[in-house]
Amino acid sequence: MNAAVSLASWSLGSIAAVKILQALFLVVATAGLSVLSLLTASTLKWANELPSLDGLDALEFTSTSIVYAADGATRIGLIVPAEGENRVSTNRIPVSLDEVSPAALQAIVAYEDDQFYEHYGLDLAAFLRASYEEFFGDAQRGGSTITTQVIKNTLLQEIRSERSLERKFKEIMLAIELERRLTKSEVLQRYINVVFWGGNVYGIRAAAQAYFGKDPIELNLAEGLYLARIIPAPNARHEDFVGTRASMREVLDKMVRQGTISQEMARRTWLYPLQPLGWEVTYDADGNLLSAVRTGADVLVQSSVSSDLSNDVVIAVRNWLTDRYGDSVVFGSGGLRVYTTIDVQAQLAANQASLRAEVPDGAQMAIVGVDPSTGAVLAMVGQKLEEGAVPGELNRATMSFRQPGSSFKPIVFATAIEQGGFNQATILVDEPATFAMRGQPPYEPGNHDNQYDGFQTIRANLNRSRNIPAVKALEAATAEAVAEKARELGYDVEPYWALALGSFEVTPLQHTAAMAAFANGGVYIEPYFIERVEDADGNVIYEASPHAARVWSEETAYIVLDMMHGNVVDRDPAFGLSNRAVIPGRWIAGKTGTTNDERDIWFVGMTPGLVSSVWIGNDDNTSLPSRMTLSNGNADQVNSSRQPIYAWNDFVENALRGRPADGNGFPVPDGVVFHRIDLKTGALDPNGVNAAFRQSDDLSADAFESILTISLPIDTATGLRATIETPADRIEIIEVSPEEASQYLPAEGAG
Repeated sequence: MNAAVSLASWSLGSIAAVKILQALFLVVATAGLSVLSLLTASTLKWANELPSLDGLDALEFTSTSIVYAADGATRIGLIVPAEGENRVSTNRIPVSLDEVSPAALQAIVAYEDDQFYEHYGLDLAAFLRASYEEFFGDAQRGGSTITTQVIKNTLLQEIRSERSLERKFKEIMLAIELERRLTKSEVLQRYINVVFWGGNVYGIRAAAQAYFGKDPIELNLAEGLYLARIIPAPNARHEDFVGTRASMREVLDKMVRQGTISQEMARRTWLYPLQPLGWEVTYDADGNLLSAVRTGADVLVQSSVSSDLSNDVVIAVRNWLTDRYGDSVVFGSGGLRVYTTIDVQAQLAANQASLRAEVPDGAQMAIVGVDPSTGAVLAMVGQKLEEGAVPGELNRATMSFRQPGSSFKPIVFATAIEQGGFNQATILVDEPATFAMRGQPPYEPGNHDNQYDGFQTIRANLNRSRNIPAVKALEAATAEAVAEKARELGYDVEPYWALALGSFEVTPLQHTAAMAAFANGGVYIEPYFIERVEDADGNVIYEASPHAARVWSEETAYIVLDMMHGNVVDRDPAFGLSNRAVIPGRWIAGKTGTTNDERDIWFVGMTPGLVSSVWIGNDDNTSLPSRMTLSNGNADQVNSSRQPIYAWNDFVENALRGRPADGNGFPVPDGVVFHRIDLKTGALDPNGVNAAFRQSDDLSADAFESILTISLPIDTATGLRATIETPADRIEIIEVSPEEASQYLPAEGAG
């Protein structure tokens, strides 16, 4: 009976156990099915969210843009893409595999994915390990393949920092598809161009240059191992040279075991005295570390531009690109090839002229050179360069708006010649005057020296840069006509009296281009410095087609050009203020410019093939001092006929060095003739200046009889001017005109 009871009890217990097991099974099965359902649902959801692999084609665009000079070969500088709200720049220049040393590629594969050539995008063991860590929170990560890292750093950038099965699943699915589409070499090429190497360095070209100052093709195995070692955490691992060195030993040994390299190659690699950026390292004869001292140099985040030739040009290009295409193209993707109009010789000359220029303490400057026949900018400097100083990002040639002052007067006189019937012999009186215009207060301009020259030709008035005659010329042509001509030349102006004296703002580049119309037969061409832009695939996405328009007749343009030539070569009685702008063998025309209170000083000069300007002033628009001390200790006046012209001469002489010079200047158009005139009276004078006129100009209507006379003591015995030795009883006082006075001078060498 006891046996029967025991058997019954056992049966009941067994049944209960079975039921418990069944219940547990159902619970586990239900949980498993739930998890499986969840995974299935998640998998389907993630699969539907997979980005297209076509996006990988954009990878080549996510790179540094390169800016070239006009020769198409000289690299001016780089425009570095940037990411994030703070525009952190991304220094990346894509390379092909044949531009990277095989040793460096070996090192990267050995460190990052030694099964790269064996798998199809998925390392199963690494994936299972990653999945385990997602569930159980193990902080140790790893196992990604080179292919999945390409995906993570391109198509899945937004979730690349997440630790989730979603990211892993998407990486794997896309990696498998990528391996199906591309060869191993193509995958590896993409990888070496997207890897982050610390600071703002992306891709192996930027890394090789940043850490070792080399191109990727020059990297040896030791350098390749170093770069490969720091990939997972470049900023941190770069600080741990001792740990990196030890890791390199381990990988070298592994490469020998796998037959990737020989024992001898490993030995030579270990003995190589590796010296990455920021470290000063010493080794013993066996390649072991003796010391590793941090020097402080960092892989710094660069500015968005860099240049060995002209930071100002690259900044101008960057700003133009962002205005045209937006930040997303220039800083988000990049990879553009920008071909500029910059002439290397001219740009180097501008750089040196800025470096050598002596300006008042704290003053800044801009230099611009333009080809008048095309509008192409040949050179530009937007600041006072200093030896050893990092150039700033304010390009004053294109970004600073300053008053052109008297350098605008040629445009006023050109309008008066073209629309007011003026010519070079036209007389205007330099005297105090008040000008009235409806809706404006009375205007009473003065001259910079507070003196007045009286009657003289407009050529003489331009030579002496007299203000009242310039306003009178504007009055004769009408302020509306001058303003309209100015607008055709790219200025943003309204009609008012002070327009005659350049009391509006313009950039040095725009002012230079406007004045260049005189050197281009009267045709204004919108200035440009970008010839064409290509995308990373070589497609031309922009080609320059600058706006051109005739503003002046050929005759007017040449006559004003000749007036500005007089500003350089004319002497007494109306000394040209641009007289220092002389380059032996070259025909020069130009005009100085000064604004109220000496806030801006300019010189705009022209010679065949080049129109250029120099501006000097303070950024805060305060007045320049009247004098300055030069580097040799001497003092010099500060004005538009000195510092800007000195820099202009330096620039132009070197920009055109070795290039043909034509002392006859620009071609004379049909309908222009030359007459010699007296600078003061405008009368025909065989000893006067040779000035250009329209063939139709009637000079007799412009000249006037001189009302000036000179009291001259004459020696009655000789008929010549008396000297201190002439007896008083032989002296007679006569009245003569200034033109006649020379007849009474003693012969040279006499008395």
